[in-house]
Amino acid sequence: MAAYPDSESQPFDYTSDSDDDGLYSSNTPAPSYRLTRFTRPLVDYVRNEWQTSAKYTHLSPSSHDRSDSPRWLQMILSIVAAPRFRRYVLVYLSLLVSCFLGWKFVLSPRLQEHASLLRALDPNVKQEVGGWFGTNALPRFDYIVQLRTLDPALLPAETATAGQPSQRRLIVIGDVHGCKTELDRLLDEVSFNHEHDHLIFTGDMINKGPDSLGVVDLARQYSASCVRGNHEDRVLLLRHEMLTSNSSVNASLGDPNGEPFLPQDTQERQLARELTDEQAEWLDTCPVILDVGQIANMGQVVVVHAGLVPGVDLEKQDPYSAMNMRTVDLDTHVPTIQQTPIGSLQQSQGHLS
Repeated sequence: MAAYPDSESQPFDYTSDSDDDGLYSSNTPAPSYRLTRFTRPLVDYVRNEWQTSAKYTHLSPSSHDRSDSPRWLQMILSIVAAPRFRRYVLVYLSLLVSCFLGWKFVLSPRLQEHASLLRALDPNVKQEVGGWFGTNALPRFDYIVQLRTLDPALLPAETATAGQPSQRRLIVIGDVHGCKTELDRLLDEVSFNHEHDHLIFTGDMINKGPDSLGVVDLARQYSASCVRGNHEDRVLLLRHEMLTSNSSVNASLGDPNGEPFLPQDTQERQLARELTDEQAEWLDTCPVILDVGQIANMGQVVVVHAGLVPGVDLEKQDPYSAMNMRTVDLDTHVPTIQQTPIGSLQQSQGHLS
């Protein structure tokens, strides 16, 4: 019986055929490859121009380099060079960047704000800073109404009444500043119906604009509610001062010491003189704080022009701060009229409206 060599373990010797005059013949002898079966890719056995020409050497590493590289390194290089691997790397890198940006600019600031607010209401912090703002007795102010409660009959009904076209609404408008034309257009935009809706002005109805008196008359016509803003406060205090000192409409534009008034003071004094007694009396009835009451899906609602100090009863809130504050120190609860977008005052602005 004839014996055949074991083809699985027998090495093969591949050499170039020097008599081959075919398309791929070359005067340079092809390199000899001697290796075990199943250890090399088929492309290594192809005799082609790219194997011997110098202009293709930069495109692929030599066979000798590949054969000398560890197998694990060859596997890693093949995985990294795969297009699917590169796509996965791009996708996961995009997800990682998105998560980082979401944490840094969305989630982390919200968590810090929540932690700061919890700390601001911690009684232990009150002991650390030596007490909170607003714990002293509130002095009495003339010509100022501190707090009023809205008539519950004006609150929105939880369900529509049969036969009525829509539910009753509270329409809250802030800082009109004497712009009556724009106010009329706004009421048209929200389809205001004075028979079913109730207006609440959050202060600064007058001053700066061309028709402050018209805005006051419109609010009185619709029996609107309002709170006292810093502009109403200044104009009304000036009016009371002028009435006390018997200043006439044609009084000199200067104070008793001979110093000229600032342009803002001149404008506010002129507006104070133009107000009728009825208009001024109506503005004087506007409280600093309006307790609206319980609103469905909102809870207890309070309207104020600028803000409130946390942890202080409404009756003890400082009226000047309630009409002028912009930020609150989260440790001491001291309000300030300065806009401070950094530090411990940053988070408080969103909780003062």
